[in-house]
Amino acid sequence: MKIEFTGRHVEVTPAIRSHVESHFKKIEHIFNDSTARAHVIIDVEKGRHTGEIILSWRDHTLTTRVTNKDMYQ
Repeated sequence: MKIEFTGRHVEVTPAIRSHVESHFKKIEHIFNDSTARAHVIIDVEKGRHTGEIILSWRDHTLTTRVTNKDMYQ
């Protein structure tokens, strides 16, 4: 699976990158072909940490978004 990162108002550090990639390894067996792509967007604004994932696989697009106080949750 190819994972692309975008940071808005924040730098995507290697620690954040490895944290996200470790979570993707848990579901990697579901998206086992090379056509799966994930775009992870991390945004920090006024103390709110927002993470958005856009997952494209075959003919499907899955999108999720969460806002929290802690970047690693």
